[in-house]
Amino acid sequence: MADPSENAARADVSVVIAFHEAHASLPLQLEALLAQEEAPRFEVVVVDNRSSRTPVSIVEEWRARGLDVRLVDAPRAQGTSYARNVGVASTTSSMIVFVDADDCVGPRFISSAADALRNVEVVDGEVRPVAATEFDNGREHLWRLLDGIAGGSVVRDAADHDYPILMGGASAVRREVFLELGGFDQTFFPGAEDNDLALRLVRGGRTIARHPGMALAERLRSSDGAAFRRSFEAGRVHIALCTRHDLWAVSPHLHDPRWFVDLAKVPLVAVKALVTRADSDTRRAVASRVGLRLGQGAGMVTYRLLRRPVVPQLGVGLDEGVSSQ
Repeated sequence: MADPSENAARADVSVVIAFHEAHASLPLQLEALLAQEEAPRFEVVVVDNRSSRTPVSIVEEWRARGLDVRLVDAPRAQGTSYARNVGVASTTSSMIVFVDADDCVGPRFISSAADALRNVEVVDGEVRPVAATEFDNGREHLWRLLDGIAGGSVVRDAADHDYPILMGGASAVRREVFLELGGFDQTFFPGAEDNDLALRLVRGGRTIARHPGMALAERLRSSDGAAFRRSFEAGRVHIALCTRHDLWAVSPHLHDPRWFVDLAKVPLVAVKALVTRADSDTRRAVASRVGLRLGQGAGMVTYRLLRRPVVPQLGVGLDEGVSSQ
């Protein structure tokens, strides 16, 4: 075991990757990080969150290739919020970057994040959704897809103040700001932990910047079932977010279109997709739409009808003593 402060003390930036069963996709993300252009000194912290088998061999392989990467365990709870908090707790760098294990950062993601954080407190990037099959073509192919969005300068106040959005898997924050806010709230996993942090940032008087140089290819869900499950959970947790932050009047997910009107259309939409034998992209879009509305309906029952309290789990994982490999 290595002292987690040894690598972090040398790094200007710590890149935190929450990891759960992403053995097939993590190597591509690590390859993209190793190939970063004009980046300051940075380390990568892969946080293994209850995977069925450890990714230690992947981490060791990319360390041998020259990437400053280490592995941290997060066994206490399941969730991106918790895993990211554990990752931050294992670092001492003044700048923290969050990316996901199944995406691919662009060539200047780290340098753009560091440049932005010298002038702003929080920044997120430009995300391009990309079909999962495109990732099979490798990093260079994905970087070509990102060429059109990977330029420009930072926009200092990019988020809507009524309903701010933070791209949690393509974001960066000054360490002291993250700790002052108490980190991510595990209550809003899965799907709304980023929005919760964004709301606390903006309502605390801060702004969220955006830097197009922080370009990232986001892997779209490859199956209808995965798209449905992700959207269902996102819809359910979104209602918890609205309950906590009183977003009923401003949430675009409830009003554009009105959620209950769209929910009533869901059976017809689903049947039409089946009868017309829609293509795979259309089926996934329908699965996401159906999942979102059913999840919102479940959330309305839980948090509005039954009045289940939204219990804070702020900063879970930030207080953990961690060791790294």
